[in-house]
Amino acid sequence: MTKKTKPTWVFVSGIYRSASTTQYLITRDVVEDTKSGMGTGYETEDRLNKFDVPKSGQYVVSKVFKFLPETSEQGALFLKENRLKSVCTIRDPRDVIVSMRTRNENRGKGGRRKDETFDFETTVKQNFPIWFGQLEQWIDLGPEITMVTKFEDLIANLLKETRRVSEHLDVKLPKGHDFEIAKRYTISAQRDKARQVRAEGKEADPWLPSVPGIVFGAAGLHRSWLSPTERNLVETVCGKFMRRFGYL
Repeated sequence: MTKKTKPTWVFVSGIYRSASTTQYLITRDVVEDTKSGMGTGYETEDRLNKFDVPKSGQYVVSKVFKFLPETSEQGALFLKENRLKSVCTIRDPRDVIVSMRTRNENRGKGGRRKDETFDFETTVKQNFPIWFGQLEQWIDLGPEITMVTKFEDLIANLLKETRRVSEHLDVKLPKGHDFEIAKRYTISAQRDKARQVRAEGKEADPWLPSVPGIVFGAAGLHRSWLSPTERNLVETVCGKFMRRFGYL
């Protein structure tokens, strides 16, 4: 009888506003639908400890923004023991800030609370170097560990993304099931789900606070939504990242 081992952790580590929640849901479904493990939503140290047990399955899928091998003892242990995988989404920083600002403005409508602490310049100058720096740390672990998807590629082909995730984790999906997972996460399907959740007053997911907050679901927004001064600021702060991934 083969002794059961602890799971490999799959950290969905994409940047904010890059369809990272959609990528988490696809990855979770690939794992759960094949009974290969489970999803646990956003990472917490308690969850890292609680679910790092053989009964969790082959994989545990967790959503993160921090670079855990540097910020968490458990994260460092998973990497040392070769029990760590990652999938991540990247997006043009100019579109990220447009989506963040527009989402915050939309929060002020319909009775939802607007985040009064959001500030364009502060977010770009202070937060972007940290956020994109942590993202690059995940990517720099190399393709054997981290699978990278551009936002524009994910939204253009959810079926391809589903197949890439299953291949990255070496999880075989039943015939046709890649189509089944992909169609759950079209923009229209997710917006329908969001409306249903609001109407029924139910939780969208036992682990996530809400369904993905789709604002535009498109790339290239900055061309019409940023002023020249705003665009220059983002390109100055994030130029190295943007050149590396072909956004400049």
